[in-house]
Amino acid sequence: MSCICVLGMHRSGTSCLTGIMQGLGVELGEVFTENLHNRRGNRENGRIVFLNDHLLKSHGGAWNDPVVTSTWTKEQAQERDAIVTELSSRGARHWGFKDPRALFTLPFWLEVLDKPRFIGTFRHPHRVALSLHNRDDSPVEAGWELWRRYNERLLKLADEHSFALVDFDADDTAYLDSVIRQLINLGLDPERAEQGRQFFDPALRNQAGAPVDVEMPAAVKQLYTELQARAAD
Repeated sequence: MSCICVLGMHRSGTSCLTGIMQGLGVELGEVFTENLHNRRGNRENGRIVFLNDHLLKSHGGAWNDPVVTSTWTKEQAQERDAIVTELSSRGARHWGFKDPRALFTLPFWLEVLDKPRFIGTFRHPHRVALSLHNRDDSPVEAGWELWRRYNERLLKLADEHSFALVDFDADDTAYLDSVIRQLINLGLDPERAEQGRQFFDPALRNQAGAPVDVEMPAAVKQLYTELQARAAD
């Protein structure tokens, strides 16, 4: 079995992408299939999120103040190994997970994953910031900065591991075609493509109609341009 990991920032289409991936046959284990801020659930494995959260905290970070992890305890490694063993033994050809925190805890997982595969997702920084503001009442400016930190890491990992990026703001047909194509390229069954497509609902895009012609920091705009160019490739 091979592991496929979805990488991307919060509120950037990771849940949608993972739901599509699950439709194509990827084993995720027990995941959240509904919650207040995701109509079809965030598709996250609670054990993985809990472990990533504690790993960030042990490095003085948090999901909204992320740091790249470099060390871990024996107990954390044992829980990780138990999770990997459990998910990889379920009999599916592929297993996987998504948690935005994994952008920063990936060294921890790479220690035990055998030739993992990745796919990344991003979204316009202002729409992400607005979505965080509506969910957490966080300042929009803080959302832009957090977007920058997550997506700088995403682009760095995409360079290191040569994986594709998809744009969650692309029109419905282009988005679905891109996602399905990239997932099939990762080895998923093309005969299950229609099952994957059925997960998608345009209403999953919060802030889809929000205007994006706002003045943002130059570094944020430049990074967004780079991500768009990478997705176009």
